[in-house]
Amino acid sequence: MNAKNTMTFRPFRSFKRFLPQSLFGRSLIILLTPLILVQVILGYVFFDRHTETILRTLSQTIAGDIALVLAWHETTETTQIPHASFDQLKTLAKENLALDLTFDHHKKLDRTGQYRESWLYTPLISALNEKIKEPYYVRITPDYILLDIQLKQGVMQVSLLRKRFFSRTTPLVLIWTTVSALILFGVASIFMRNQIRPISRLAQAASQFGKGDEPVAFKPEGALEVRKAGFAFIRMRDRLKRLLQERLEMLAGVSHDLRTPITRLKLSVVMLPEGAQRQQIENDVTMLHHMVEGFLSYARGTTEEESTSVNLAQWIHDVVAPHNLIQINIQGDHNVKIKIKRMLLNRCLTNLIVNSEKNAKNLLIEIKRLGTSVIITLDDDGSGIPESEREHVFKPFYRLDHARNLDKVGVGLGLSVAREAVLTHGGQIDLLTSPMGGLRVQIRLPIDT
Repeated sequence: MNAKNTMTFRPFRSFKRFLPQSLFGRSLIILLTPLILVQVILGYVFFDRHTETILRTLSQTIAGDIALVLAWHETTETTQIPHASFDQLKTLAKENLALDLTFDHHKKLDRTGQYRESWLYTPLISALNEKIKEPYYVRITPDYILLDIQLKQGVMQVSLLRKRFFSRTTPLVLIWTTVSALILFGVASIFMRNQIRPISRLAQAASQFGKGDEPVAFKPEGALEVRKAGFAFIRMRDRLKRLLQERLEMLAGVSHDLRTPITRLKLSVVMLPEGAQRQQIENDVTMLHHMVEGFLSYARGTTEEESTSVNLAQWIHDVVAPHNLIQINIQGDHNVKIKIKRMLLNRCLTNLIVNSEKNAKNLLIEIKRLGTSVIITLDDDGSGIPESEREHVFKPFYRLDHARNLDKVGVGLGLSVAREAVLTHGGQIDLLTSPMGGLRVQIRLPIDT
């Protein structure tokens, strides 16, 4: 019952799959649809209404001329006007009515009516039935209209050019309206592209800033609303940069202030006598030192760094080289080139490898290109992370008590640093269950082409 109530009727839902996704493509459809409708309506009006009226008028004219010739011929035959003959009638009809006449005294019509059923015959048959009472047979060829009329003395054959039965206004109107519509569509497309280009530039600038890159020569332009969005983006970018800079300056001050007392504590611990208490104090001081360094390392993830193009497989080999406590195998596409921030992504991959060193014996790294993205998969045979905890471990300073910890000294920043690095590159990181029994870390990064 509830399922029926929640269902909504959406007849155009399946049709949306065939619509373009870009704003420019949809704008072209908005421009093209009314033009097509205008052409369809105009075509209907001229072909169905205007053409019908023109054909009816021309048919009545042709039928009237033929009726006049028949009446003249009948008068000539009955009254026997001097010097009037069929040859004279033929000449006058040719010169004044553009009709070619012939007469066959020995012929009789074997069929009447029209050559075939066609919309073109309809107005002509209607006019002939109204003007001519004698039996007739009409045939329209590509060049002529041929009409055979049964008279008492024989069959009169009337021939006239088909162009008399044709109006040039209809195709001319359709041609010019079509050409005008195409020109209008082309001009509108150019203007529409110019209006959409600033939106694309704004999206590109926002994407670059989201990755930590400085947009090159971004200037708000276009329509008023687009310029407002551009200025709003610039103000937001400046505020975020100020906030980041203030945070880094604060952390630099914290680093300076904390390192000095930590150093004093280390010196004081050295002066203490050997024993369990001294060892406990040393461990606490070391933990405090690593916590401060880990926090600063996490904060540095937002620092600016230029992206460089690297061979991904070779770069991973260089990162893996110092780690010899675990068996690491690199497979997949060795020809993928990608633009990355080397130090930032190095910190991400190093944290993942160190985690595997602490919890597994084998690590498999696979590189796979998929469209405009590259997928880096890390599979190990360690203890893994429970599925219920996989979302929580991305939180800063979150620690697992009974599973694996991604930070060297257990601060709880390893996966936070890794995710920050991946998101800065515009990518995505996911934790899954590995076919090897441990943890699978899947990183998807976009490839700049």
